[in-house]
Amino acid sequence: MAGTNPKPPQVVASRKTRICVGLERYGDFTSWSKADDLLEALGAVGIGFNVELDGGPCDIILRNTESVFHPPANPSPPCFDTPVILFDSYDVTHLAMPIIQEAAKPEVKAYLRSHSFRETSSYFRQTEGGSYYNHVLSNSINKLAPDAVPRIEDNLLGDAIKKIVVRNPVLSFMTPHHVEFVTGSYAPLEERRIDVLLNEWDVMDRQLSLLETKKLGFDVRVFGDLFPGGVCNNQTYGLHYLLYLTTLANTKILISPWRQSGFSPIDFEALLCGTIVIKPECSNTRTWLDIYDPVAGYIQYCSPAFDDLRDMVLYILKNLEEYSGKVEEARNLLWKHYGHPERAIGAWIHDFRSLCDKILAGDTRNLGDVKSPLPASW
Repeated sequence: MAGTNPKPPQVVASRKTRICVGLERYGDFTSWSKADDLLEALGAVGIGFNVELDGGPCDIILRNTESVFHPPANPSPPCFDTPVILFDSYDVTHLAMPIIQEAAKPEVKAYLRSHSFRETSSYFRQTEGGSYYNHVLSNSINKLAPDAVPRIEDNLLGDAIKKIVVRNPVLSFMTPHHVEFVTGSYAPLEERRIDVLLNEWDVMDRQLSLLETKKLGFDVRVFGDLFPGGVCNNQTYGLHYLLYLTTLANTKILISPWRQSGFSPIDFEALLCGTIVIKPECSNTRTWLDIYDPVAGYIQYCSPAFDDLRDMVLYILKNLEEYSGKVEEARNLLWKHYGHPERAIGAWIHDFRSLCDKILAGDTRNLGDVKSPLPASW
């Protein structure tokens, strides 16, 4: 109306993004679940987040994939008006159909994983025994190419793949004390006592049986011999974990077969300890941090059937100086991540906040590329 003063613009108060856990069984996770770590981190940081655990109203629901396989007794009805971020409880390469169906739901806007494949066709390849790497190994032994084969519910799988964000929701467990200990135990490759160490923990039995026929001709030590009594490489074992790190820091070459998920935590620990890692071909695996990038060359790849392993090991042992530069480069990459946990946590929380903001703004394009520079205040 003429002569009427226009209304002043409305000022909307900024608010925190409230994270509501979609798993009603919070606090009742299995021992291998990573959900506790993630939720405690978000709750403790208190920067830009207000964690809601009681099912109250929220902006984004954070749902654990464990709830897909172990649903609560009285599940809440789906909330299509509230965006969902799905995250993994554990590391697996194969996407089980229940997870695919969950990730493909319209309310799920992003699927946080600690790793993915560089080539999405890997997800469509026919699997043997529920593992992509079982399929690759079988084809390698039979001299066949691991061709892409259409799977059931391809349309759902495609939708799930588009939502994958490679940003590990699990914060590093290695403390500055561990990193300081590794540094004190560090020795140049030429001075290390153990030439070749084999990781036989939690790996595919078929890989170990192949190694038995391929490792003849050089001396290989295994953790079972070094740590009798079944000592595992778990950080909760206190002194045993430090001895385990010391062993890696005194090893020239680690042979690390595939686990069911392809990669292994020992790969990261070994590189941090300055050890050369030989692994069956898995260069299409992408992790955070991305140590498997074939261009970077941090991991030395051999044949899935270990056909060239003996020649590779003998060559490396005779030419250690050729690998020292890459070993140091990989070690520095991991040092920046593990050596400054406060900064690493801050960076992850900042990236996660950017991801939430983008979802709340309705922009779900290229979510996998969300990575903001770390503010100077962290």
